[in-house]
Amino acid sequence: MQLSIGCFSVIVMIFSFCMSTAKSLSTIRSPVLRVIKPHSISIALKMYSSSSSQNQFKLSKRTLQTLDPCVILMKQIISQHEEKWKEDGIFSLAQGVVHWKPPRNVYEVLANAAQENLDESVAATAVGDGALIHTYCPDEGYPPLLASLKVKLEQENGLISPHVMVTSGANQAFVNCIITLMDEVDGHNHEKESQQEMISKCVVFEPYYFNHVMAIQSVRGGNDCGGIASPEESAEGLLVGPTQYGVPDLSWLRSRLEQYKKISGNRIRIVTLVNPGNPTGKSLSHSFLKELAQLTKEYGVWLVVDNTYEHFDIHRNNQDPAHPNIPYPCIDEEHVINIFSFSKGYAMAGFRTGYLAFSSKNGSEGKGTLAYEQMLKIQDTIAICTSRISQMAALGALKAGREWVNDQVRTLEVGRNAILDALGSLEEIIGGDGAMYIMGKLPNSTDDKVSE
Repeated sequence: MQLSIGCFSVIVMIFSFCMSTAKSLSTIRSPVLRVIKPHSISIALKMYSSSSSQNQFKLSKRTLQTLDPCVILMKQIISQHEEKWKEDGIFSLAQGVVHWKPPRNVYEVLANAAQENLDESVAATAVGDGALIHTYCPDEGYPPLLASLKVKLEQENGLISPHVMVTSGANQAFVNCIITLMDEVDGHNHEKESQQEMISKCVVFEPYYFNHVMAIQSVRGGNDCGGIASPEESAEGLLVGPTQYGVPDLSWLRSRLEQYKKISGNRIRIVTLVNPGNPTGKSLSHSFLKELAQLTKEYGVWLVVDNTYEHFDIHRNNQDPAHPNIPYPCIDEEHVINIFSFSKGYAMAGFRTGYLAFSSKNGSEGKGTLAYEQMLKIQDTIAICTSRISQMAALGALKAGREWVNDQVRTLEVGRNAILDALGSLEEIIGGDGAMYIMGKLPNSTDDKVSE
């Protein structure tokens, strides 16, 4: 997938595919990477604007100005050029989907739940969880899953007694955060600011996860992508910051936190980080995470960390020397909200199950507790609860354990090395040590083909 990041043209490649595909890639002596540019669809992320002639039956301006999801665009492109994938041996590396299936425990849970309802001799008197799959759960989640997640979060992430909320995927978790934590316009105007100056902001770092930007745009506005690729880095609720080789620029962030600091509070409400990075494929160090957490705490700003790819920290960059036995340590601070997902490591993307972890420090007066309690309103409005059967399946997946996921992630090594070899002649490569993504800077003269 080719994207424009600043003045560079880059190709984003995903190395999550089966062994046979990886071996095929690794045998290419002079790799050819094609970027197909169809006439009818632009690969560049696009936004629509409403026609001035449309005076009736209007659609939301924010929705119209929200990015189109690039994965859908790529699927349309691939379908238009399907013959090239078959005839020329070109592999589609356009979406971050793992090649393995969920653990066997997941299917056993589903089978048992179905049987409880299919077997008439059991269904009439059944009172177990399987007999309740058609019913609502509590808003925050299926109680047995919540209990297991709290154990997992403490043992594997170093989060002590967190509040947990299960969502319909990590994307819904992020939308919950945007709605709960951001205001359209801050009503406390002590400095006679303009309405534009009073809009609360959410920071993302470029190159960003497109669904995060879409959430901000659709909920809090943003008629431009912002960032170093655009004339203005800030557009309504969206503020886009730069990275250096996939690492967010904290000097830039400090300057903006200072710039938006007001008597009534910082206009920047949220700083968002994806680690390991999507689409950078960069895994950040734990010391960097602590520095970012301290910086946001200093300025009274929420830090939302998307840990969807926690199992893909290939070289354990995110390791805390003080707690070496914690596989993937997260920051346990009141102002930090951590997002997790079952979609990648456990291969449960279609089950749409993610979760949020909030700090419980300082009890009922703690910032994490207050955010959790208020977010339940949003949870009840959007989803009420995540599907009970999906949550039961997620509980089954957890029983397989982290080592089961680690075994699956190790199978990506062949594909990762093949892609790194194929991109070896490029001037600059980012990633390969986190998530399942690698970014390479294409030559300035790139048209539709790059070769050694």
